[in-house]
Amino acid sequence: MLKTAFFYFTFWLILIFSILFFVPYYILKLVGTKRSVKRFVYLISTAWARFILGVNGVSYTAYGKENIPETRSGLVVVSNHQGSFDIPIYISCLPFSVGFIAKHELNKMPIINVWMKELDCIFINRKRLKESSAKINERIRQKDKNPIFIFPEGTRSKGSQMGPFKPGSLKLMFNEGADVLPVTISGSFKCMELHQNVKSGHVELFYHPVLHCADYPANGFDQFNKDLQRIITGPLTAKNKE
Repeated sequence: MLKTAFFYFTFWLILIFSILFFVPYYILKLVGTKRSVKRFVYLISTAWARFILGVNGVSYTAYGKENIPETRSGLVVVSNHQGSFDIPIYISCLPFSVGFIAKHELNKMPIINVWMKELDCIFINRKRLKESSAKINERIRQKDKNPIFIFPEGTRSKGSQMGPFKPGSLKLMFNEGADVLPVTISGSFKCMELHQNVKSGHVELFYHPVLHCADYPANGFDQFNKDLQRIITGPLTAKNKE
């Protein structure tokens, strides 16, 4: 339990420390370009994520980086969700910033809400489905924002088995003809959820070729959803057979 307590301590310590960067951040907001602000926030967020991973002994190896597209306007990143370390791992390893779908309560938390807003995160109330859908739909259409990151299982699997994808947000991006970067994360649950305590561990990531929703017919969502789940679960199935 001490390592878990240390995890949350370091999480908030580095977050509070980030207040020191508010001054250059707001100066950039006033006199810098939008691109320079995004670059600054990317550096801050990746430094935070890598610190969290480093002090807790979590490492990773990423495969298939050549599948990450250079053009990211309108891109949606979709992954399975195994554990609490997934978000800092993705923030650390992706070569660009992403906006996560987050609980609306986080929008009221000081410090963290500043950085999340600048990352173009979407704050939703899961009890208000129509309002949440409208926010996600509007966000997908905003091509000048950071790519969206979606965990379609809806919650952590806490194991090697991937849960079924909930169609809500996937159907919205499919209808908008988005480009989807499928990613598989394997082994992150072993770093906390498996032992119900933080443990050092190594995680593997697999970037797959982009799926173009526009390549499917208008009534092809079910096939798209099947293809997406098959691709993401592929490395997990292979590992379970080892």
